Amino acid sequence: MNIKDLKCFEAVFEQKSINKAAKQLYITPQGLGSNIRSLENELDTVLFERAKQGVTPTESAQLLYKRAGLLIDEFEQIKNEVQQLSHREDVLRIGCACGVFNVIPFKLIQDFIEENTPVKVEWCEYANSEVKAMIDASEIEYGFIVGSWDSEDNTVRKLAQNDVYLLAYEGHPLYEKDKVTIDMLEGEPLITLNEHFNLYHDFKKACQVRGFEPTIIAKTADANFQHKLCRQGYGLAIVTAFSMEDVQMNGIRAIPFEEELKWEVYGVYRKAIGSYRLVRKFEEFLKENSI
Repeated sequence: MNIKDLKCFEAVFEQKSINKAAKQLYITPQGLGSNIRSLENELDTVLFERAKQGVTPTESAQLLYKRAGLLIDEFEQIKNEVQQLSHREDVLRIGCACGVFNVIPFKLIQDFIEENTPVKVEWCEYANSEVKAMIDASEIEYGFIVGSWDSEDNTVRKLAQNDVYLLAYEGHPLYEKDKVTIDMLEGEPLITLNEHFNLYHDFKKACQVRGFEPTIIAKTADANFQHKLCRQGYGLAIVTAFSMEDVQMNGIRAIPFEEELKWEVYGVYRKAIGSYRLVRKFEEFLKENSI
């Protein structure tokens, strides 16, 4: 069975149209139809009932679709692992969750690259969940993630942390408090980072554990916008200590939580590649630099 044919089948099944699926896959409808017929011949079944308005999946197609995704994912995983093995001596791909360079000096990455020429070091920022998925899929060798990860397949090590504060505006009842608790925020209009940031999910869970859903009136990817909305009195903001560096704090005040909330960065790599020279070298480099 051909993985290419399975991917073509998936596209047709989801689009319910040969023409739409062909556009999605950047191939001709004739070529796509040929791939589908090849798969039907191999399985000795009809997968789609053809009509002018599109195609209708048969019972056999329904069954195949349930299994095709798993087969494709398994193949992609094997392909990525083989490529990872082939390039273990000359390529290190690093995935960074949004915001980690606020506590992990970017200079470390630059220094490692300079010290290991001509090794190819690639890095890019992603959402926290994307970095985890890329580690699992062997699409990257090393990840910087926010928040710990309970995973039997991966080595996870805490690298750095940053305090989390409540940002209150002048005139709000909590503005003069020395410390606040999460319970005090029930029913309060809150301004948070959006779902791409682990802080959003961690804070929401912390509220849910205490029996309430936080009243989030604004979500953003811009910490400066959080400060601006708070200063204008729209609500209280959940922020990290680093987000307040070089920021004018007139009219707003950062208050620590009694729960001592932390924003933590972890390094992670698959245990299966822990013996790869570049992975070991990068991990040792971080430790030597007290990270």
